[in-house]
Amino acid sequence: MTKHEAMVAYIGPKIQELTGGPMGFNFADGGAGKAAFITNYSDQVRKKYVRVGDEKEYTFTLLINQYFSSNLDELNLQAMNLTQQFMEWIDQKEALKEYPDFGPKCQIKKLENIQNMPGLAAVDWENNLAQYALQCRVVYFESK
Repeated sequence: MTKHEAMVAYIGPKIQELTGGPMGFNFADGGAGKAAFITNYSDQVRKKYVRVGDEKEYTFTLLINQYFSSNLDELNLQAMNLTQQFMEWIDQKEALKEYPDFGPKCQIKKLENIQNMPGLAAVDWENNLAQYALQCRVVYFESK
């Protein structure tokens, strides 16, 4: 299993729970309740250890599309809170040391949110959709 497959298997069920639908991989369907897992870096070396291996990171962005409102209702707040729930899940997984499986040569050191709240990445005024983005990273040691 590749690291990409491991991440989809790890993240996918939580996204399904939050949005009610499957997660795209490096593809963002524009509909409400849709989510996409976008790879940023895989196997980026943070520190080299000549004889034993390298400390690396796998960084990704999660995009979640939700309806938005230009009225003074709570729809936008609900969308932000839904996205924030994923970030809280990441924090919980880190606290429990429950990590994705990158294989026998890798030891996960840390799973973390890179930002402290989701960002509003885009707004589709025509379809009343907002796209929220959040970035996370997995820091791991990969032996030679």
